[in-house]
Amino acid sequence: MNPTTLELVKNLAEKVVTNSLNYRYDICTCPRCKTDIINNIVKKISEAAVQVDCESEEDAKNYYLKEINFSMSKTIDYVSGNPSHIDTEDRKKIFAELLRKISQDRGLDLRSYHTEILKRRISLRLQRNKISSYSQYMEFLSRNPDEYDRLFETLCINVSEFFRDPPVWITIKLLFENLLREKIKNNQSLIRLWCAGSANGEEPYSLAISFKEVLKETAQTFKIEILATDVDKACLNFAQKAVYTKENLKNIPDNLLADYFSLTEGKYQIKEEIKKLVSFEYLDLTSQQYPEGMDVISCRNVFIYFKRNLQKEILDKFYESLNSKSYLILGMSENLGSEYKQHFEAVDTNARIYRKV
Repeated sequence: MNPTTLELVKNLAEKVVTNSLNYRYDICTCPRCKTDIINNIVKKISEAAVQVDCESEEDAKNYYLKEINFSMSKTIDYVSGNPSHIDTEDRKKIFAELLRKISQDRGLDLRSYHTEILKRRISLRLQRNKISSYSQYMEFLSRNPDEYDRLFETLCINVSEFFRDPPVWITIKLLFENLLREKIKNNQSLIRLWCAGSANGEEPYSLAISFKEVLKETAQTFKIEILATDVDKACLNFAQKAVYTKENLKNIPDNLLADYFSLTEGKYQIKEEIKKLVSFEYLDLTSQQYPEGMDVISCRNVFIYFKRNLQKEILDKFYESLNSKSYLILGMSENLGSEYKQHFEAVDTNARIYRKV
């Protein structure tokens, strides 16, 4: 590798590593360790005698950036596990202490959440408060208890919208139609749904609107109860107001928008006939008792935060919460796992909708 290319790789590596280490509080990021990481990356690329024939300098940069990003994670892990100096701080232990403190102070047990997701989210709060270590953040939480609200907002980043993943709602409509037929057959009039991880309310209100549309097709009278739960109190407060912007409603057809929303001062208020169907409550899936007698449980895009052992524990509890032949709806990127084939049958594997056996 010629000196010019070597210098290019070194400069690129320094920028990439600096940006990455800005959000790493689980390893030592001192100047010495940072230099070791950069030098190791440059050495790997230069030893491989990587020399590319690019038409422009921009093409060369893009190529070497790809190589640097490919090797960076392993290099950071190696250097942090084999520092060239004595490291007196046990960051893994302190991080565990931070999670215990959060659990003790606010009752939210995060120890079964995916560790890397937690680290990334917590790092945002350390950055925001100009704090350089987990131990300092623990002290900051003790002095500033209001920070817990900001932390929980960051941990529970909610990316949701009405009728998210539109194809899924085609199956959900068929599910509701089948459920109504079963209720009529059994001479039952109460239908109970639980939206676990309700975020800002788009999901439970979508369920309410969808069910309301299906009810138009039957002369029977039903009582609908939708329980929406979350661990983010700010989200629960927002959802109870039932006011949204046009951007939140991009998946809603004009006829449903006209039927179930009223436009006031540029924002859309859900009408009372839908709002009254949904009740919002705080519920931590990791520690609290689950409601019983559910006909449908929707828990979409929540499992991605949990380790597999906690996922299995929650699925077992969902099974107990559901009535016989009732339905479970998961997120598009989530799966039951083969061990639950004896408990649930697939209704639509693409939509991740299952029925209790």
